[in-house]
Amino acid sequence: MWVLMTWVKFRRYYFKIGTTLNLPYYIRKLKQELGFVDVVGVDLSPAMIAIARASEEKHPLGVTYQIADVLNLTAPEKKFDFVVAAYLLNYAKTADELDRMVQIISEQLKDDDSAYFLGVNANVRCTEYIVNNDVYRSFGYWFEAQVPLENGAEIKNNVYSPDGSILSFITYYLSPSIYEQAFQKAGFKFFKWVPMDAVRNTEPRKESPKYHPIIGILAHK
Repeated sequence: MWVLMTWVKFRRYYFKIGTTLNLPYYIRKLKQELGFVDVVGVDLSPAMIAIARASEEKHPLGVTYQIADVLNLTAPEKKFDFVVAAYLLNYAKTADELDRMVQIISEQLKDDDSAYFLGVNANVRCTEYIVNNDVYRSFGYWFEAQVPLENGAEIKNNVYSPDGSILSFITYYLSPSIYEQAFQKAGFKFFKWVPMDAVRNTEPRKESPKYHPIIGILAHK
């Protein structure tokens, strides 16, 4: 998320923004640090939205939230300049489901080249080097999958907390070309993968793994 927020701030884009985030924490960051006018946060989890609303009630920023599945979102009456998605698209199980997600994202955006999609996703460009690779354990992650990877393959994501607990969840692999085609079908004229290393503000740590487990997506109409 931070890589794409940095890009927006650098370019001095301050527009109305709609978000399909599954981490409402970042929504407040968008409002606080970039000064967006209207911010709407969407998440499938009632618990996550409850936490976000509690934060808003305690420290009001003017952010609104709604519980919804991105696959069921309807086009808004007034469309947005930005849609930001953090770890959303890698939950698509099939190419058709990804097509539907991206089409709905497109429907939230204005129909001109000022409308941008900014996303953070699992690094599907290097997944075969990341799964079942012990080097990521020292960074608090472990990714499990059957190889060779095929479209629709399940990836078990394990996140290790300092207290020793493990958070595990399932995402799905789809090839980079399927992502690119989904955006093209949805009417996006520009699509770019944004590697995390390409926009770091500091030199990469020597011990950093060769392949970053997440990657950015930048697209516009």
